[in-house]
Amino acid sequence: MKIRLLGSLLGLSFALAGCSGLPVAQPDHPPTPEALEQLQQVRDQYSAGHYGEVIRRVARSDELAGSSKAVRIEAYKLQAFSYCVSKYPQLCEDSFSRILQLDPAFELAPNEAGHPVWGPVFQRAKNQAAR
Repeated sequence: MKIRLLGSLLGLSFALAGCSGLPVAQPDHPPTPEALEQLQQVRDQYSAGHYGEVIRRVARSDELAGSSKAVRIEAYKLQAFSYCVSKYPQLCEDSFSRILQLDPAFELAPNEAGHPVWGPVFQRAKNQAAR
């Protein structure tokens, strides 16, 4: 009986020790002024139709990548839209997947979800994330 109990406790301690290396969700922090400035530049570039610049800035910006969840989601969404209109549907879907990793309940606004190019791509990413 003691050996069985000792074996169970030993197994439990190994299981718990394995869990200690799991990443812990970091609390969201307010965005820095630099991140907000870069996000505004991304918005402006998107509005001006400079989709390649949107894609590059979001991909290369450490400020955006390390910012709050809300800032990252908006940046990734504009990047996804830019990939879609630039005829890169797989990269568009990948950007949507990044958003869904941050927020599994994320939904596009009704006018965005009905878009003929990125609406179906977002739905594919959402279906993949649900698996």
